[in-house]
Amino acid sequence: MPVVAALKSSLTPIAYPTMAAENQLPVELMEQIITTAWHMPLSSTDRITFMQSSMLVNLIWADRFDFVSSRDVYIPSSAFCDHLIQRLQAPAASAPPSSFLASFLRRYKGQSKRSMQPRLACQFITIQIANADVHPDKNSRVRLPMGAVLDDLLETLDACSLAPNLRCLSIEYLDAGFDDVFHRVGLAALPSQITHLELRYSFSAETPIWLVEALREKQERQRHIGWISRSVMNLSVIGAGQNTVSDLLRSCSNVQTLKVVRRFEHIGFLIGSG
Repeated sequence: MPVVAALKSSLTPIAYPTMAAENQLPVELMEQIITTAWHMPLSSTDRITFMQSSMLVNLIWADRFDFVSSRDVYIPSSAFCDHLIQRLQAPAASAPPSSFLASFLRRYKGQSKRSMQPRLACQFITIQIANADVHPDKNSRVRLPMGAVLDDLLETLDACSLAPNLRCLSIEYLDAGFDDVFHRVGLAALPSQITHLELRYSFSAETPIWLVEALREKQERQRHIGWISRSVMNLSVIGAGQNTVSDLLRSCSNVQTLKVVRRFEHIGFLIGSG
């Protein structure tokens, strides 16, 4: 009988949920799940996949994902940065949803009703700058392609007075040196509303620990620093040495709270091309 029952069960049509199906989880729990997953150290490829997939779960999930990702922005590629700037510049009445969200909202329920305008929702921006010598970028020949993306983003935010509620900028360097941040021209245009700057240095698992420690300890003080910020009150530095921290304090002369974590991260297995 168990075999027959199992056979009959296998022949029973399965009702797969659709994007318009009612949500079975409390909205608060769903938002917590999305937030936890969104803040995981994902590779650019995995983050883009998560973004695309979140538009296809159901309407409530897509709405909560849009809320979380508009507040805590991660920039996995130059194309997404262009899309972000477009959203931030769009008038409130016509702020475009992401292409995936727009495609099914038009089909099922018309236009999305956003909790907040994208330009007002953005509070936190994270961008990863990877060394192209270790993590090749087929779309660029420069050593740190996402560095130029950061420069363009900051200059646009400042020139166009975008994202007035943006408070924190996190720059994650992957397999890169410790001196690039001091020569980023975009940081000279760091918007005044940003009061928290975080610098995080990570290295692939293939990089020997002794080599990273040697590079960190031999990092010399900067003779010239290309930017000064008087708006940064909170500074976090993860994975860098004392000279880098001291130079950052020269750049951010009004820091009131300093957090230093000397331990660097080996996250090579999390990094993918994207």
